[in-house]
Amino acid sequence: MKQQKTGRLSLRGWFGRMLRQPPRGFYGQPSVYLSGGVMEIEHFRRVRTYEEGRLCLEFAGGLFTVYGDGLRIETLAAHRITLRGRFLRTDFSSS
Repeated sequence: MKQQKTGRLSLRGWFGRMLRQPPRGFYGQPSVYLSGGVMEIEHFRRVRTYEEGRLCLEFAGGLFTVYGDGLRIETLAAHRITLRGRFLRTDFSSS
């Protein structure tokens, strides 16, 4: 089916767009999720420093630093880290 002249997609066209593949490199992008006192960070290269009140991670494009009180690493996997604590601020600096 073709698009109607009103600019609306046909049902088939709409489903086709919904089910298409995401852009190349979409899944490898750094992501930060914050929910209450839990922060999850994905797709980092390595942990640079971890000390009381500060965690610094290396991303492909720079350094990401989390500042807070009582920061505690809950889980650590190859490219995912889960933190718990009171988050005060974050900082990103390009390398």
